[in-house]
Amino acid sequence: MRHFRILLALGLAGFLAGPAQADSSADLNTLMRDYRAAELKLRPNTANRGNDRYDGSRTAAMLTARRHINEDTLARLTAINESGLKPQDFLSYEIFRWSLDDEARELKPGIADNFDLLALNQFDGAQIIFPREMQSRAESPWNQPKDYDDAIRRMLRFTNAIDSAIAKMREGIVRGIVQPRAVVNRMIAQAQTFATGEADAGLFMAPLKTMPARISGAERSRIEGAYREAVEGQLVPAYRRLLAFLNDEYLPHARESIGLSGIPGGKEMYLYLVKSETTSDLTPDTIHALGLADLKRIEVEMEQVKTEAGFSGSLTQFREFLHSDPRFKFKDRAAMLAEFTRVRDTVNAHLGALFLTRPKSDLTFRFYESYVAPDRPAAEYAAASGDGRRPGIVYLNDSDLAERPTYTSEVLAIHEGIPGHHMQVAMARENRALPQFRRFGEETAFAEGWALYAETLGPELGLYEDPYQKFGALSFDAWRASRLVVDTGIHWLGWTRDAAVAFLKTHAGLSETEAAEEVDRYIAIPAQALSYKIGEQEILDLRERAKAALGAKFDIRRFHEAVLRDGPMPLPVLDAKIARWIAQEKTS
Repeated sequence: MRHFRILLALGLAGFLAGPAQADSSADLNTLMRDYRAAELKLRPNTANRGNDRYDGSRTAAMLTARRHINEDTLARLTAINESGLKPQDFLSYEIFRWSLDDEARELKPGIADNFDLLALNQFDGAQIIFPREMQSRAESPWNQPKDYDDAIRRMLRFTNAIDSAIAKMREGIVRGIVQPRAVVNRMIAQAQTFATGEADAGLFMAPLKTMPARISGAERSRIEGAYREAVEGQLVPAYRRLLAFLNDEYLPHARESIGLSGIPGGKEMYLYLVKSETTSDLTPDTIHALGLADLKRIEVEMEQVKTEAGFSGSLTQFREFLHSDPRFKFKDRAAMLAEFTRVRDTVNAHLGALFLTRPKSDLTFRFYESYVAPDRPAAEYAAASGDGRRPGIVYLNDSDLAERPTYTSEVLAIHEGIPGHHMQVAMARENRALPQFRRFGEETAFAEGWALYAETLGPELGLYEDPYQKFGALSFDAWRASRLVVDTGIHWLGWTRDAAVAFLKTHAGLSETEAAEEVDRYIAIPAQALSYKIGEQEILDLRERAKAALGAKFDIRRFHEAVLRDGPMPLPVLDAKIARWIAQEKTS
């Protein structure tokens, strides 16, 4: 479950003996603290990991304990009088209730325990997330011995996590629940990066080389010895064990099928994920059909833009022209950076027409690290630090630069940056009146739905003024509609990898590199890609409902404020919240 892994902050005693409170809001806040306390006590090392669905360190006893916590919390939540809650507490109640129900579905036998056997993947497995985390931490000065001691403890926890994951994946081999060959090959390449070569030359040793002079004498010697031992004696050997396991034991048992339906219990796992990621009751078959229908609409608009560009050939030929003409290619990474900076600055100049609130934190751009770029998307947002010292970052992918088109730069920049992810995340995190779990919530359908909705605002933000960028925006729309088809095709209908790649190339206009990256991502994290279109359509429907109800009183800026100001939430909760907002606007 994504929703509450970032909440965990207290101890277990409060959960076991939650004191009675004088009002419903106090009861709710006590219960949420108790829940976080119990979860942290049970899993202290996963408190800030975000999505821990594929957690190779979980045991059967831990799952049993989580079920007990979940059942007890739901029982206590049901006893709270909703009508006595303050408005913001009522929103917290609704979000908390949905998340607990989602967790209960995850904890059913055959769901969480099966996911544990797929403990690593190339997209968000510990073997690739950990070095990125270490590099990010190293970018802030390490001024105290504690900074180094904390890093040593993180490295040792990581090595234990790798060994636990290997044990879970061995169990998966026995039970026939293993990753596809395409996923395993990408993980092998990642492990190879950190398992070979001199450890001293790697990113893990960088903080040791920049240790400040104020750490001196015996303390400096102690840190240098302990840190080097952690890297050379523990961390690098863990990567070597992982590499050997993947090559010698796991790869021979990796499956040729790519979807969850190809493993025991896989269809039930996928049904859970579809509901969890989309926060809806849509079935895989319905979602598949929605994607095909949306593609037909988009392709009609593509034909119109192709004509506007003065191109007389077919849509396929137009895509080939865009992929092959040198004018639509970045000559180097500096040109890519300049283009994304231009888009950001253009949007900032037009933002006031659509939004009442601007993010306080800055937005900057950075290129992916070379060791991670081949397995990442075209761009990706990383939120600003809680203390404001680090700005929001959009990571750009310059690997295989000739395959990264210029005509999608505008739509990509506003999805990942402003007014997409950076706007949504910053508005929540900068609203300190919200409870912590809502400031830092990660409901995928809301977050990705908003970012995709933000793409539709390009014309009002001074973008999509030439037919090529307009076609790029439609290409992205087709890409997300294609995800509904491809993800369900892979995990529900038994598609092959080649069929999935070919569909994306044909209908979304992706290059071979981009299509392969995307398909392998859908294989590794099933159903996540469904959340974009489902979330976007919900926000578009809500906007049309508000416009119809409010008429001349409708203000797009106030609508956007209403959607974003309370933090991310499941779509049914958002729907009910906006219905209440519309009623209030009518009488204001």
